[in-house]
Amino acid sequence: MKRSFYTALSALLLFIWGCAVPPTMKDVEQIAAGDRVVFGSVEVYEDGEQEKWGIKFTGSNYFYLAILPPDSNEATTYKLAKDGQFYWSLPPGEYTLLGYHWQDLQAQRTGYIGVRFSVPETGPDVYLGTIEFHGNAVFLVPQFADKFDQVSRSYDTKFPSRRGTAIRQMIQAPQALGNFSAIRGQCHADWRIECDKRFRGVTPISPDVSQSGFPMADTLRPEFRWKACARQDVSYDLVLYEAAAYTVGGALMPSYMKGRVVAYEEGLKEPRWQSDTHLKADTRYIWSVRLRDGDIVSRWSTQSHSTFLLVYASSGYGQWFQFKTT
Repeated sequence: MKRSFYTALSALLLFIWGCAVPPTMKDVEQIAAGDRVVFGSVEVYEDGEQEKWGIKFTGSNYFYLAILPPDSNEATTYKLAKDGQFYWSLPPGEYTLLGYHWQDLQAQRTGYIGVRFSVPETGPDVYLGTIEFHGNAVFLVPQFADKFDQVSRSYDTKFPSRRGTAIRQMIQAPQALGNFSAIRGQCHADWRIECDKRFRGVTPISPDVSQSGFPMADTLRPEFRWKACARQDVSYDLVLYEAAAYTVGGALMPSYMKGRVVAYEEGLKEPRWQSDTHLKADTRYIWSVRLRDGDIVSRWSTQSHSTFLLVYASSGYGQWFQFKTT
């Protein structure tokens, strides 16, 4: 979960810096004869109550989805319509529905989804399914449901020339990373690990980790190191992602979330790992480590921070570790 508060002065500074931002996407209104459309719907429930989107008496409330196209680390951002339904006209290929960004007044919440879907070159339009998010003010858990009969009626009304032609191609929940039978909290007493207000789980040593942003690594083959657990029989899993950039709500600078998996190492005996190959230059990365006791693992290690400056204040809870290559 992440909360940020911007002032007019900080926005002006970002404008002066001038940074290119990833694209946004709207629902398709008219479909060319050779184009394919993927469609579906999203429902969000906080404490059992379904949320609505747009400008309300209590302020604005928007929900965004980040879609990663093939061979790119710039995610396209889509702002959810009031009825929760979406109609996307995308070039053929394999896409990843990366995550969500929920912006309510000045509070921002982000979460990872990581499901794949395909846009066909030919054939009928495709219903991807209904994504139901359930949770509270801290986290949301995505679930995937088939409401084809309900959503396809709206599709038929919107595109009468294609009435009755769409088919199901349901997105599936992503497979869990690695092998395990149970998960414990990063700071569970069984792990015998020291947690503090900043770090939950292991404490990273290298690459450098700042409280926010992407500190620079001085090599394309960094050695990943972290403080060892007090238990000698515990091993470690490490995962490394390329960071995917996205923007919401007219932001002048991109935000980042986990993109494509670069490496996953399971059962490391020592609190260190180094890749056999070079990472990409001028690229942002996100990584974490979890503890392993046989087929029981901890949650992924995270950090939290609070930063308060004259023109900017931000805080982050449960964030992964980040760095950038030269």
